Amino acid sequence: MSAWRLSFNGLRTVVELELRQRVRSRRWIWALVGWFLLIGAVTTLVIWAASKNWGNPDTDLGPGGPMAFGLITYFVLGLGLMIAPAFTSTSINGDRAAGTLATLQATRLSALDLATGRLIAAWLTAAVFVLVATPFIAWSMVLGSISIWQVLVVFLVVLAEVAIVAAIGLGWSALLSRAAGAAAMTYISVIVLSVLTVVVFGLATMLTVSPQVERVWGLTPDAQDEYAKNVDDYLKEHPDAEVPPAPVDKCTWWERPSYQPQPEKVWWMLVANPFVVVADAAPLPPGVSTDLKSYQRLSNDPLAAVRYAVRSMAVPSAREVDECSSYYSDLPGYTVDWDADGNAVVKGPDGTVVNVSPVKRTVVNVESPIWPWGLGFHFLLGVVFFWVAVRRLSVPYGKLTPGTRVA
Repeated sequence: MSAWRLSFNGLRTVVELELRQRVRSRRWIWALVGWFLLIGAVTTLVIWAASKNWGNPDTDLGPGGPMAFGLITYFVLGLGLMIAPAFTSTSINGDRAAGTLATLQATRLSALDLATGRLIAAWLTAAVFVLVATPFIAWSMVLGSISIWQVLVVFLVVLAEVAIVAAIGLGWSALLSRAAGAAAMTYISVIVLSVLTVVVFGLATMLTVSPQVERVWGLTPDAQDEYAKNVDDYLKEHPDAEVPPAPVDKCTWWERPSYQPQPEKVWWMLVANPFVVVADAAPLPPGVSTDLKSYQRLSNDPLAAVRYAVRSMAVPSAREVDECSSYYSDLPGYTVDWDADGNAVVKGPDGTVVNVSPVKRTVVNVESPIWPWGLGFHFLLGVVFFWVAVRRLSVPYGKLTPGTRVA
């Protein structure tokens, strides 16, 4: 019998067997209740804090809706990645140690039936924990600016990540004979994807620091020294007076050397992070993709914040700096805004434009999604570990590690 033969009856048998074993235990029910209460408590705190501190009543984005939805999504994803290994990392080696695996292998069930059935059962069990968050996601939708389409896409991507982690745990369970070792390696795999990718990116970014020459629109060093001297002299004669305004009429282009990191060379390391994948896959309101920074600033959306941070790192570092516009913001009655082209526009007390910065702001958009690359990498990783599980379940056995129990 081929190890790669998949039958519907065999698959159903394994899935039913695995699910009955889990449902029969009351600890699973209590874990689900505890999970529901935990998410409820965290959601209540998040929504309360978001509505009090981050709600933007001047926009139609709702009182903390995007903030609450984003934080709940990250919380569910993080705990989902921690729960999934518990259902598969001891699945194969646990049955092998108990002597029950050989009984199943002696039947007409193929190795693919056993591996696929265990993976589906583990994914369904973990999916129940993820879907428990549905009422609280609906709560955040009531707050505003969260669509059904956004919830559906985010949940599908989260469930896909949970399935991939379950496949990784199944592979480690087949590779290692000890349940503790397999569970540890599965959690290490999750940490590598979720945490170590950020740490490695940070260290790699430090290695990209190199000398650069940037153009500055502002006061030259000589003009700054002269202005500082005039301020000191003025305050000595008028100690209670306000600082005199900077001589903005002397703003000009000049160059200065600097050492700057170049994250655009290593930003791709973050694509493999599950949190980046979910954040980038989350749909945005219409028209937001052309100016993601403004939307993130107005909505306080954590999903958009991560998406903007990653995409801004992919953009080459700016070689031009505007230091003159900030001087206008210190003048009474003057305001500094950004126009549609990304330029700093200075308006006087009467509302007329008095200066337009020649330095353009980098606009980060989301026209080219990056999440399929990260999810594709995770999928290939899960396929490799699943293939290992099928190979290790195939009979007759190859070479086994010393002390491995067969029956």
